[in-house]
Amino acid sequence: MLLPETLANIDAVIFDMDGLIFDTERPIRQVILDATLAVGFEMPEAFYQTMIGVPGPECDALIKGHFGPGFPFEIFDGACRSEIARVLGEGVAVKPGAAELLGELHARQVPIALATSSGREHAERHLGAADLRRFFSAVATRNDVSRGKPHPDLFLKAANDLRVAPERCLVLEDSHNGVRAAHAAGCRPIMVPDLLETTDEMRSLCVLIASDLHEVRLLFANRPGL
Repeated sequence: MLLPETLANIDAVIFDMDGLIFDTERPIRQVILDATLAVGFEMPEAFYQTMIGVPGPECDALIKGHFGPGFPFEIFDGACRSEIARVLGEGVAVKPGAAELLGELHARQVPIALATSSGREHAERHLGAADLRRFFSAVATRNDVSRGKPHPDLFLKAANDLRVAPERCLVLEDSHNGVRAAHAAGCRPIMVPDLLETTDEMRSLCVLIASDLHEVRLLFANRPGL
């Protein structure tokens, strides 16, 4: 658990989105693996995991570099885009505890921001559809920075938009690259694992590894003076 003084020094909370608020990482992963097989290649799971939390354009570069010039990227990319749009268009599940945690923070008047590797259109659409947009005072997306995670830019942007020092921001992340980015920004990361397991590196960078967002909510619920 967090030490009481650690939580007491938190003035704002910054959320990741995919894999943390929304259960989007699993269907996206399946689409990408299937599309790779469809063009005659196989994507190793270990390589796929290196892309989790990384913005799309940078993932494209990683894929091209991994498979080389013989990989039919344009065909693969077109298939991925259309199938991801179809799958996500059917509805996106909110992760357990996300709405409850946002409500708890809002009731306690804790400023909340989003820092996502997804584009603004994607972020605004899914937050709006789930009726969660109203909780966020700031939304930072890959469209707002020149470098994505694991660079700190997104979290620095979100903290600046909230007018809160990064070291007084708690960051909730599911990906290794997200945790690295939050730590590099000087924020205090909590990892809530989704597709990626916790590692010794993650434990060294995080103030807490939480089982789910319900556990994070209880931290705030049990701190009446916050």
